[in-house]
Amino acid sequence: MTQLVNNSAKGLTLAMITAIMWGILPLALKFVLLLMDAYTITWYRFVFAAFFVTLLLCAKNKIPSSALKSVSRMKRLLFAAILLSLNYILYLISLHYIPAETAQMLIQMAPFFMLLGSVVVLKEHFSRGQMVGSLVLISGLVLFFNQQFINHTGLDNSDFLFGFMIMFGAAVTWAAYAIIQKQMLGYYSSNQIMWCIYLLSSVFFLPLASPSQITSLDNTALLLLLFCCANTLIAYGTFAKSLEYLPTAKVSATLAITPLLTVVFATIAEQVWPNTFQAQHLNILAYIGAGLVVCGSMLTALGDRILNRKNINMVKHYLGFKNNCV
Repeated sequence: MTQLVNNSAKGLTLAMITAIMWGILPLALKFVLLLMDAYTITWYRFVFAAFFVTLLLCAKNKIPSSALKSVSRMKRLLFAAILLSLNYILYLISLHYIPAETAQMLIQMAPFFMLLGSVVVLKEHFSRGQMVGSLVLISGLVLFFNQQFINHTGLDNSDFLFGFMIMFGAAVTWAAYAIIQKQMLGYYSSNQIMWCIYLLSSVFFLPLASPSQITSLDNTALLLLLFCCANTLIAYGTFAKSLEYLPTAKVSATLAITPLLTVVFATIAEQVWPNTFQAQHLNILAYIGAGLVVCGSMLTALGDRILNRKNINMVKHYLGFKNNCV
């Protein structure tokens, strides 16, 4: 029993570290984007990740040489690398046009698109809990953007609309990449898959990158770029490790708080560095929407455990008991 509690605590801690790092990431990227273009940032992130994953696999003697011998698997890995590259660059480009908080809310659509893709491509079951969670998630997004709808700033402002659509595309490409990765897990470990994808993506962005831009960064920007690079390794590492201690659904539910963390960190950053960061000012409906987005994500992950027949019958029984007492 003690071991179970310890494992749950470890898993929750690791999942929270992942959520915190992903919550800070868009703010750090937005700062570095002031001094370095999106292609170069993305190239540095992939090169950094490829280097350290190569060291890890070499140390364990697990470089997937068989991947290079199979044409069909190599094609899938190539397609996955293209999709993840698109996800990274679209995410960064959108940050030029929309606030970090908006970006993090929109990227929450990625698991929803992955869910739909899994139903169509992998023929997985779309449960009642997932359906309810998806509806709550979409309702939350509508409320979060109520100011844009009411004031028409999101419709008239071409920059905001462009950034909105770019981030929407980032969510779709991540979902497609995740489905391919899920298919490839039957042949390789997650580290081996990411090694291939990081290497391929580094090659993709090399002609577009300007590595010499790093010399123009001040100490703060350099540290933030290093954080963005390390984020790819550390966040995904703690995420993968958390899955060893907790079920996938619980980890996903914990990570659902990431958008709220971005809102909190953006508010703190504005207070500390008012000339650099400007938090998105939200009304009460937007905050309710943010909460619904988080709840919707959690329901999508845990819906079957919450909305099962036993719990529904317990609620019906309780309500019936209360009604009889009135």
